[in-house]
Amino acid sequence: MGLFSKVLGSDNTPTTLSNEEAFVGILLAAIAADGHISNEEITDFNSFVQKPKTLQNVTGTAFNEMIDKLFRIFRREGLDQLVKLSADNLPEALRKGAFAMACDLLFSDGTIEHEEEGLLEKLKDLLCVDDSTATKIVEVMVIKNRV
Repeated sequence: MGLFSKVLGSDNTPTTLSNEEAFVGILLAAIAADGHISNEEITDFNSFVQKPKTLQNVTGTAFNEMIDKLFRIFRREGLDQLVKLSADNLPEALRKGAFAMACDLLFSDGTIEHEEEGLLEKLKDLLCVDDSTATKIVEVMVIKNRV
């Protein structure tokens, strides 16, 4: 740790995320997976975060603070760390749903880039989604996003 790391908030203190932050972190990682966040992805993301019961009690101000926190993690530590931290802090009951929603976001532009496919594999493993369930979710998302 550098001389000013503690004051500037750039020390390597492990971060914990709330259930809501972890859930949104997975979705944020999905739209950032290819290194570019398009306007369409932002629109889809905003639509997706309004649906889950998990996020119903998150107010506008709290939601903005959550996004700021997640983007700080993403900028400082990278996509892989955001994904790992989110997955580690996400309760078992939310894991398959988060995987399905992330998968839907990844498919929202109609194609899956190499980086996005890699993220999908990583999410499957980190969220402990079994191969059979993951395959079913991906198959449904392919069908859903063809129309």
